[in-house]
Amino acid sequence: MCGFKAQYHYLTLLAVSEFNEWRVMLYGPATTIQGTHSFSEAKAKEDAIAIARHYIHEHKHEELPVLEQVEWVPTSHDDWLIWKS
Repeated sequence: MCGFKAQYHYLTLLAVSEFNEWRVMLYGPATTIQGTHSFSEAKAKEDAIAIARHYIHEHKHEELPVLEQVEWVPTSHDDWLIWKS
């Protein structure tokens, strides 16, 4: 898997390159969210953060601070993701 991951509170955000597009996935305790498909790394990361903010602050109404930035790190050989269409 080639891409990046970050944490937004308890959610792990993934922006992963697959051929000519980027896929977004978020997961946390009892939660898996498949996000959008993008054609750039920057847009995929932006979408992942937007989905995380919406889920935590608007859907779950949790009283956690809005994180303005997250730290993206490259995925490693320990990160596995199997897409099923």
